[in-house]
Order: sequence, then C-alpha cells, then structure tokens
Amino acid sequence: MTGERVASSRQIRSRLRIRHLELLLALGELRSLHKAGARLGMTQPAASKLLQEIEEMFGVHLFIRSARGIAPTEFGTALLRKAELLLSDLDSAREEIDSLVQGAAGRIRVGALQVALPALLPRAFAQLRSTYPRISFLLQEGASDVLLTALARGELDCVLGRVAPEIPPTELFSTEILYEEPVCVAARVGHPLADTDSVTPEVLARQEWILPARDAPLRHTIERYFREEGLAAPFAMIESVSVLANAILMRDTDLLAAMPLAVANHYAELNVLTILRFRPDWTLPQVGIVMRSNAPDSPVMTAFLSTLRAVAGELGRRDVFA
Repeated sequence: MTGERVASSRQIRSRLRIRHLELLLALGELRSLHKAGARLGMTQPAASKLLQEIEEMFGVHLFIRSARGIAPTEFGTALLRKAELLLSDLDSAREEIDSLVQGAAGRIRVGALQVALPALLPRAFAQLRSTYPRISFLLQEGASDVLLTALARGELDCVLGRVAPEIPPTELFSTEILYEEPVCVAARVGHPLADTDSVTPEVLARQEWILPARDAPLRHTIERYFREEGLAAPFAMIESVSVLANAILMRDTDLLAAMPLAVANHYAELNVLTILRFRPDWTLPQVGIVMRSNAPDSPVMTAFLSTLRAVAGELGRRDVFA
C-alpha cells in the first residue's frame, strides 16, 4: 500500500472520525480485530472495513495481520501515539468544560513526585487560588515512570519532581529547572543532638540511620563523604526512600535521616522533626517541571508556571538554619 496516493490533510480531517481513533487504540491494546470490534460494539468485518478506511487515508499499512492476530507497523505505532494524544486532549477538554460549567475557572492536571508534595505544591496551590479562586486541580502522585507515561499520553499537563536522572529530557518532553535543593540531616524533636552546635562527622557516624537503598545516588554520596572523612559509613537501621514513612519512624526513635531541605523544613514547621546544625555538601538532582513539548498553551497553565517559579525562588533561598 505504501506509495499509493495519500489523502491530503484537509481530506483526512473531513473523513477521519472519533470511531477511527477508538478502533486504533483498541487494536493497539488487544491486537485482534475480533476483540477490538467487540469492544466497540461492531462485528469483525465492520472493524476490518474501518481499519481499511484509515489505511487508505494515510496510504500505508498500519497493522500486520498474522494467524496470531495483528501487530502495528512503524506507521501504526506512530499513528497510535497521535490517536492516544488526540483522544486524551478531547477528554481533557470535556473535563475542563465540566469544571467551567460547575463554576471553576480552569483545570490543571499535575503529576507529583514526593519531593514536590510537602512544600512546592501546597504553596503554589495556595498562591494560585488566592488569585484564581475558581481554578481546579487533578493531582496524581506516583513513580516517575508512571507519571511520565501519563504525561506522554496527554493524561497530565505536567510532572513535578527531580529532573535527573529520573526525568531525562527527550524530544517528547520539555523541562524547566525550578530550584536546586540541598540535603540536611533531620532527627526527631528532642533528639540528643537537636540543640548542640558540635555535630561532627565522627558523632554522626556513630548514630543509627534511615538511609536510601544501596543503589540510590544519595546513599553513594553519604557513604563517600564518611569514607573521605576516614570514617566507616553509618549503620543503616532502615533502608527507605519514603518521606512519610521516614518521618513517622523518626518521630519516636533516635534515628537520623538525610532529607531534602524543603521536606525537612515542612516537618520542622509541624514540630515533628528538627534539622541538625550540620552542613553537609550533599545535593540531590534539581527539582523541575516537565511538560509535553507540543502541548498547547493555556492561560491557567501559564499562571500556574508563574506561581511555581515564584514559590521555587523562595524555596531555593531558604537556608538550613533559617
């Protein structure tokens, strides 16, 4: 079929229907004309005819048929990505209209890694709502790969988290660095080291810690620091990267943990944890926002970005002992 006359963009726009896009997604997921047709409430011949219409529009084979079912060609894979985004954007438009009907002034769908939850997002939400009180949000927390997949599919407008190595820039995404975040050492309120100015590497090395997993970059940084000081690395009583779990575990024990400064400040303001007077030069990957490169601009998203930048500037200026 490749090489046949391809319909013009105008002709495709006039002929392409939502049903075509829904069939493409069903075929990409189920790899069967019979199953895809059944999902859409049509017979296999009807589904086959619909697929033939799409292939005639674009002048290429989109799927390879075999006794085991069908599989997308490189053309099919490319069109599947676009179909997914088109339908997702359509769903997003419906949700935004629903929110406008209910009185909201716009809707933003945010994916957030743990680092953005204690300080960056709450402050940005509060500041934005003070200016746009009728704006609404969808917030999804999760692992970076899950959130980036949702972003690529158009199910989210942005993802907030560490930019590297968890969120590498690609042609699909655009990335903006918001702030660099130092690491501090946190302990429970009332910890024996909480009110002392003589916290040294030797003292810290004798404590029991909650440390990141062995393959985590911060774990390597901490262990290298103590080796360079001529000390054995602290004993990892617990290995965990869950901020919430760590704060709960530290509340009733003398365990120490290395935490992002903004996170530790959040728990210090709640009088749950205290930040020790010790200034390690430990750093974490920068905090930033990731968006789809081809995502259309919107007034509410522009306002959200502006607010994020302002809050990030405040967080980036905060000192460990402020």
